[in-house]
Amino acid sequence: MTAKNKKQTGLGRGLGALLGQTEKQFQQNSQTTEKILEIDLEQISPNRNQPRQDFDQLKLEELAQSIKQHGVLQPIIVTQKENTDHYSIIAGERRWRAAKLAKLKTIPVIVRELDDHLILQHSIIENIQRENLNPVEEAQAYRELMDQYNMTQEELANNLGKSRPAVANTLRLNNLPEEILKELAIGSITAGHARSLLALGNIDDQINLCESIINQDLSVRQTEKHVAKLNDPPVKTKKREKIDQQYELSIKNVETNLSKSLGTKVKLKDRAGKGQIIIPYNNNEELSRLIEILSDQI
Repeated sequence: MTAKNKKQTGLGRGLGALLGQTEKQFQQNSQTTEKILEIDLEQISPNRNQPRQDFDQLKLEELAQSIKQHGVLQPIIVTQKENTDHYSIIAGERRWRAAKLAKLKTIPVIVRELDDHLILQHSIIENIQRENLNPVEEAQAYRELMDQYNMTQEELANNLGKSRPAVANTLRLNNLPEEILKELAIGSITAGHARSLLALGNIDDQINLCESIINQDLSVRQTEKHVAKLNDPPVKTKKREKIDQQYELSIKNVETNLSKSLGTKVKLKDRAGKGQIIIPYNNNEELSRLIEILSDQI
């Protein structure tokens, strides 16, 4: 089973909006501070706050083969570390890793002078634009943006060009236990499965059902049905069964007592306090007998 990545929408007004800048201001700032260089790969290191954590080795090797033939067609984005000749990656770590696999000496870069508080935002947005983040990485990146920059869900949604419910649903994934987040990150379950599991209040139930999703290849709809069953307290069912059994027993007792009194089989049909008492007879003689018995009781 593989996770289905959702197609991401545009990112609204862009990175500048995250800091209250206008798009025009941000573009002007970038243009005045950007340089394009060929830099030694050994002078570049990954950004420790990079939101993307998992890199598919097979895809990296495929990209490395392409780079050997055609070179790096799109520069990565870096920022220079203060008072050094080394650089930290803002966007393009996958290309940098593939270039190393291809045994290149240098790589084309755009050097962008950004304040520290902008680097994380830029990294997250670049990854979201390229659909490079798995659902767990995206959820954690959203949470980090909100925590570090004191954003509300509404503000984050506006800055990313997404609906608030979409942002809220992604953030909710952070509430899942680590065992499930690992399966979601590697694609064993989808974000739809994960959101269904959130409806379960018991962590053990969540983990057990996650295992069933993987082992039985359950669809999201099937998962939702399992969740509904688990959320329906079994005590209610047992209690109802007990009440039904007691009711049926009381009906039988009434039928038995009436049958003894009248000397014939009696059937009682009752539904919510309404029904019939059925007293069958085989001939006129038996009818007369029953009428006489019943008349004596009046």
